[in-house]
Amino acid sequence: MVPSWSLLSLGVRMLVSLSMIALVSATILGVAVVVAGGIAVGSVVFVLYFVALFVFPSVGEALLTSVLQLSSLTLIGIISVVGLVLLPSLYLTPVRREINEFRTDLGTTGTLATDRHPKIAAMARRLAQQASVPEPDVRIVNRDRPETYTLGGSANSTIIITRGVIQQLDDPEIEAVLAHEVSHLSNGDGRLVNYLLVPLLIAEELKPGARPRFQLVHTYAFVLYLGQLFLWAGLRVITTVQLWSCYLAIGICSRGRELAADTAAAELTGQPHTLASALTKLADSRGQPTEDLRTHARSAGVLDILPPAQELRSPFSTHPSTERRIERLRSMQPDSK
Repeated sequence: MVPSWSLLSLGVRMLVSLSMIALVSATILGVAVVVAGGIAVGSVVFVLYFVALFVFPSVGEALLTSVLQLSSLTLIGIISVVGLVLLPSLYLTPVRREINEFRTDLGTTGTLATDRHPKIAAMARRLAQQASVPEPDVRIVNRDRPETYTLGGSANSTIIITRGVIQQLDDPEIEAVLAHEVSHLSNGDGRLVNYLLVPLLIAEELKPGARPRFQLVHTYAFVLYLGQLFLWAGLRVITTVQLWSCYLAIGICSRGRELAADTAAAELTGQPHTLASALTKLADSRGQPTEDLRTHARSAGVLDILPPAQELRSPFSTHPSTERRIERLRSMQPDSK
């Protein structure tokens, strides 16, 4: 489905994106191990030291001396081992649960088109046959904001369309939008986007909470506060870099995949101007999202046929400019010459 002239560009984009994501994933794992192990080891040492200090002062001093005599490599090794042991229960399990909930919420929302809009289901079936991919489930979501996106791989896929899309577009335009989503499936974009989105969700899970607040409860409160503040600031910097690296990697890949899906959809329908007309109407009817911004950024920001209304043109953009896409589609129309 992807034209030969764009395969090299897409290949380079995918290689760059996946390399960046692999690097970010490695740093995410490292941060999780260090944070879990560091907090656990630090807490145990802190508690044992103060208990021993007030009960058996000589034991407390000996414990502190023993810890201070450890070499940096030994201390890092202890923290890493403890962090790896704690990682599954304290971090990986909650993250895995959140990712599964994210996929389930998006993939099972709404009503099946076969029950509510058989005509739309028939369009998707016909387009899937033309594209030689298994027929996707099509779900209609009762939401006024026009959005459409595809989940899953070609063997187990779902296309989500909101009521706003159906209200704004005529039948040929709805078919053109479905062709765009089916083209994502035939191009293998669903699986690729999953690889790119998972590190982003994990990076968001790693973000530190609110800045620590100082409370004077004992003599060592200020020292504890400084330690918490430095830890919070360090994590803030690291996770911010991780998040923006994910955004950049997703943007590099996603922009090329959107253009490829536009081209493939035009080939499927033979009417590139119809998809251009659909994009024009959807862009004109887009407003600010009324749902939770975090959910909106995940579901519609990368997967949607159009970018969020508030997205600015930058290297982090998830989509090419809509104007560029429309002009490109119109230039593909044979009678436009």
